[in-house]
Amino acid sequence: MKLKTLCLSVAVTFAATVSAAAFDGTFYLVRHAEKQADHNPPLTEAGVKRAEAIAEKLKGKKLNAVYSTDYTRTLQTAEPTAKQHKLDVTKYDPRKLKDFATELKNLEGTYLVVGHSNTTPYLASLLIGEKLPMLNEKQYDRVYIVHIDNDGKASLSMDYTEPRTE
Repeated sequence: MKLKTLCLSVAVTFAATVSAAAFDGTFYLVRHAEKQADHNPPLTEAGVKRAEAIAEKLKGKKLNAVYSTDYTRTLQTAEPTAKQHKLDVTKYDPRKLKDFATELKNLEGTYLVVGHSNTTPYLASLLIGEKLPMLNEKQYDRVYIVHIDNDGKASLSMDYTEPRTE
């Protein structure tokens, strides 16, 4: 029930002051798409379609970079967007999210960051300065959109993806 309340209230933009930001940046944070059951598993067919839907959602954006953890499922989620924008996927360490958040806060431009059910909301929390709930194992559709303006003010909005059906 609490998650339902959060989803309804997240339509309202969160605002927080971010101390170190000097640039205008927008970050699309997503959890990897649906995965197979295995150690370091690839995406399922639905996951591949969702990864394509993420690329479609970001088609009109001018992305500066695509970031992913070094796991098959996250790299496969990032790849369609990176390919569409003619970018390489830059890997980051999910065990060093505080350092990564500090790095992101100092970037100007628009970025896709692909992570996991526990790292994606935590990274969004670090960027906006507000604690967010973790995702459960069945939630793949969340897109956290963090905008940090020139004054260092961060805001969060949410969007959702549906796997492509074609």
